[in-house]
Amino acid sequence: MPRTRRLLRDEEMTYSIAKEQESRFFAHIQERQEWMKAIAVHHLNLKSSTLCHVAGQEDWSHGGFNVGIPITVDGCNKRVLMRFPLPYRVGEAVQPGNSDEKIRCEAGSYAWLEENCADVPIPPLYGFGLSSGETFTRVENLSILSRCVQLLRRKILSFLGYPTPSSFVSHQTAHRVSDGMFNAGYLLVEFIEEAQGTMLSDTWVHGQHDIKSHKFLPRYISEYTYPTADSYILDILAYHDSRFRNQPNAINDLGDCEYQLSALSAMGTIFPCFFQRDYRRGPSCLVLTDLHQSNIFVDAEWNITCLVDLEWACSRPIEMINPPYWLTNKGVDQLDSAEYDAIRTEFMEILAAEELALAPATSSMVGNSGILPQLSDVMNQTWSTRVYSTNKYGEQFNLIMPFFWGKNIGSIAGRKLSDKGYDEKLRQAFEDN
Repeated sequence: MPRTRRLLRDEEMTYSIAKEQESRFFAHIQERQEWMKAIAVHHLNLKSSTLCHVAGQEDWSHGGFNVGIPITVDGCNKRVLMRFPLPYRVGEAVQPGNSDEKIRCEAGSYAWLEENCADVPIPPLYGFGLSSGETFTRVENLSILSRCVQLLRRKILSFLGYPTPSSFVSHQTAHRVSDGMFNAGYLLVEFIEEAQGTMLSDTWVHGQHDIKSHKFLPRYISEYTYPTADSYILDILAYHDSRFRNQPNAINDLGDCEYQLSALSAMGTIFPCFFQRDYRRGPSCLVLTDLHQSNIFVDAEWNITCLVDLEWACSRPIEMINPPYWLTNKGVDQLDSAEYDAIRTEFMEILAAEELALAPATSSMVGNSGILPQLSDVMNQTWSTRVYSTNKYGEQFNLIMPFFWGKNIGSIAGRKLSDKGYDEKLRQAFEDN
């Protein structure tokens, strides 16, 4: 019989069960088509669920953390996409509430961008629901009376000088989200049709070498608050240190161990050289940290039509905004400095021209100097201060730097190498006899 593994919550798991989690979760969604129709009717203010048709599983879109189910709506020539977090990928069983937190983050990013960056092309969010049963709907899709009440509320709050709420209003439905093992919420967004755009990753390999077209490409994209940039950076480095110490499969081999410890030691020592004192206290900017080619939809002329996967957006110090690493269509650890710098320079020239066309730098109460800098200037400065090579140090760099990471580095490295037995233990834990 299959060997079992006892988990943290005193549950038993076999390898075959672990492999089947995805298919069982998808099958459970497939069985809830009527529920999905009712949810779409609720958020879109439709008359009947007979107007909605849920796509078959062969048409679902599946990423690393979400599954999207297209729903066709009769009479209005459009489709919507119901997105569910994958509970077994976001750690819902270990930390209940992770799925809801992911949904709240993405919904918050939609609301903020719609309110503050209306020219950023994102698909409309029609509503979302949490595992607790709470549901929220766009004001435009509420009844006439509810819309009037919300409009009056916003007017009064604005007149009195109070912050106005977002365009998403608590709007409860009889069809609860939580039901047995399906303890996860959802988002209901516009489905991006092929006529609206395709993923940039589908055309990047062909189009990236069309130098003439670059000059005519459209450009758009106009639990703790950190008081300074360096406090944020120190916490990021602390997270990496913690991951190295506690994650059983944190390293591949001794060489990888030396490389990681060298990088962590060096960054902890020299990061102040990479960040200017003038920007320690601002400005900070909203950053879409998952903005790779497959999350950018473009038309045939590479006009950006939609940006998706906003749940990883966060506010970061302005000096942490960098050009996309994928400009040469290589992984971040595969970049050739000379090749990348050539296209990066072109990218920065375009960005600087767009900034100049929009508005010159203006005085604003941000940072230490009180001046809002040009983003292109900051990005060029950070590139010039952060690009250097350690190749001239050869092996000596990786042999010496790990000893500056912490005490007893030899025993720590030995423990991490023995931790590699984690892979074998994991295989054995789920191995069938």
